[in-house]
Amino acid sequence: MIEKHPLLSTKVIHLFDRELRDRWKSRKQFIFEKGEQISSPYKQKNEIYLIIEGDVRIFQLHEDGKECVLGILTMGDFIDIASVFANMDRDPFAIALTKVTVVKVKKQEIIDAVIHTPSVSFALLKHFSNQLREVVGILEQVAYDKVEERLWRSLHKWKDEKWNHNGWHPLPKYLTHKDMAGMIASSRETVTFILNKWMNNGILKNERQQLWIKKGATL
Repeated sequence: MIEKHPLLSTKVIHLFDRELRDRWKSRKQFIFEKGEQISSPYKQKNEIYLIIEGDVRIFQLHEDGKECVLGILTMGDFIDIASVFANMDRDPFAIALTKVTVVKVKKQEIIDAVIHTPSVSFALLKHFSNQLREVVGILEQVAYDKVEERLWRSLHKWKDEKWNHNGWHPLPKYLTHKDMAGMIASSRETVTFILNKWMNNGILKNERQQLWIKKGATL
């Protein structure tokens, strides 16, 4: 499980009062096995899930059946916290990438905490502003960058900087070619072709069913 490097962190749990956090975490737990669907559009109207353990893939499903992967969430993340403050319905799906444990938190509880704690309000505003800036950056990359450039930048974003094994950084084990393609607006076949090319060039390797990127490597 990747706890320190989620791909779309919504880890704002630490902003809330410790007593409130402990109360949330002590609630009834719901367990989902790898591959199980945790949530779907309109399933959770008045509550959202807080991830206690495990990794979750968040995506939207296009009408033609294609998935748009929004990111990977992990321990301490809320699933779709933006829905707490949105006036319109969102339609994300959440699938367990590993065994996942969650608890339910009422949206009104989060709203009440935000209203009564200015520091939480400011921190959440900063969080959503950073997410918006990141989305704008992704749109610029999709519009102007080549697929290889988008994928290369994303690999560096996803790698674990704190883990260095003989000059190689690991990528999350659960990250599939399909997930990568969904997050850079490409196809799985194209991503597989590019990754294989980079492995042949020696800047990427697959060891024990995990991708590793060479430190300091450039295209």
